[in-house]
Amino acid sequence: MLMATAFLPLPEVPAAVDLLGRNVTGLIAALFDYFRREWMTPNRLPLWNVYNVQTRTNNHLEGWHLKMNRQAGKHHLSFYELLQLLIDEQGSTETLIQQVTSGRVTANDLRIKNNKYEEVQLRITALTAEYDGGTRTMEQFLKAVAYDVPEPINF
Repeated sequence: MLMATAFLPLPEVPAAVDLLGRNVTGLIAALFDYFRREWMTPNRLPLWNVYNVQTRTNNHLEGWHLKMNRQAGKHHLSFYELLQLLIDEQGSTETLIQQVTSGRVTANDLRIKNNKYEEVQLRITALTAEYDGGTRTMEQFLKAVAYDVPEPINF
């Protein structure tokens, strides 16, 4: 459940880690000490927190790299070949921006949806709304996110 703390608002993460870490011993206590020391510092905590973040993967970046590699057509480009590839990409991007800002294309039209990811995202959004609305306790929220429980848990 420690990983589920990434879905909480930043100010609530320390309390959640304390809640989860109470009454732990041995190697689990060592894990919590390590986690607090290495990952809960003020500069690191915002890096892994995904509260209200809609895109939690780098799949969009991987897709862009794949597209660029395919357009390149070979593994090692000269500087000028790379430069031309990037200039072409810039032109395509500017055209797309104009289409979106003019209303001819919506941002939603451009999204490639993975049904399973979309389902998980909707579930996490609903759980977050329940937690923010006060209908779930922190512990209920963490369990639901950690175990991807389809129905509310009764305690």
